[in-house]
Amino acid sequence: MNRQKVLLLTMGLLGFIWLGMWIHGGWGTITLDDENKPLQAVLQSFSRQSGLPVITDLDGNKPITIHVIRVPVSEALDALQAVAESRGRLLFLAAPNKTELQKALSHLPKKLEPADWKTIEYRLPFMFLGGTEDLPRWRDPRQQTWNPSTPKDGTLASLLENAAQATDIRIVLPADWNPKVEKSFSSGPISSLLPSVTQTAGGTGKMVFLLPGPRPDRGSESGSADRSAPSDFWRRRSSEGPQLTPEAFAARLQSRLSGLPADQSKEAQAAIDESVKQYTEWLALSAEEQEKRMQEIMQDPNRQQRGSERFNRGMRMMSPDQRAQRYARYNNRKETLKDPGHTR
Repeated sequence: MNRQKVLLLTMGLLGFIWLGMWIHGGWGTITLDDENKPLQAVLQSFSRQSGLPVITDLDGNKPITIHVIRVPVSEALDALQAVAESRGRLLFLAAPNKTELQKALSHLPKKLEPADWKTIEYRLPFMFLGGTEDLPRWRDPRQQTWNPSTPKDGTLASLLENAAQATDIRIVLPADWNPKVEKSFSSGPISSLLPSVTQTAGGTGKMVFLLPGPRPDRGSESGSADRSAPSDFWRRRSSEGPQLTPEAFAARLQSRLSGLPADQSKEAQAAIDESVKQYTEWLALSAEEQEKRMQEIMQDPNRQQRGSERFNRGMRMMSPDQRAQRYARYNNRKETLKDPGHTR
């Protein structure tokens, strides 16, 4: 083989390796590079790339601008929520058959009738996450690890209750459907475990991402929400759904430490321990003491700085018009929180 052929083969091999690395590097990432495109078209593009359906009651014709190039699913979801000005939620819907499943899906993202459907959800206590913001995030929320514990009564609802406490997901199933689950499960991502558990119980399920319109207590899109009682607003935010136990709170945060270098892991663990300590102390307070402590936390300069940084990250994902509108609302809310009684 002459030198020229060797050179050509070498170049071809290097090119093949580069192509493989390029494909692998973009695997599982999302690109949404759109200017004034209808929201519904952008959401459809996201779903095609991610395999995660998005259900919304926002105006699908509203033009939005979004520029994210080959980013993880979680980052793309952050950008979508920022430009849509909505707070979304990962949801797993379980049902005894496909007919009931489709019927329930058709009513989302509105809340299903509580007499017919049971919602299981445990949100992280957002007030006590200070210092843990730098913990590694799941590249895809469906990759959250769940290590199922065997329920005492062996029922599907109990097993799904365990999943909701261990991971950041909302789970919905019929209130009168609670079959036995005659099988144990090993640890794994919720994307595969939750459907497997439901199928073992004789049913079916689907994971979707809810992107709802403004809630009644948050006012219209113009941002004219009633802020006459900020403490009521924060109390609602802190009491959505049942409260996590300190142990479950710690376990959720610690599940994100995997893969960190030893020095970073030690520092992150210290931040987790402090957050859990503050949360445990807060749970022991009376309602009046909790509200007082809540106000102190919201007024903490370090927390406000971290909030401003998160706000600025979201602003960078928006169009100029959206930035101007959101900045005005943000300043208005900051002033209201500084002066809850409107004494100025």
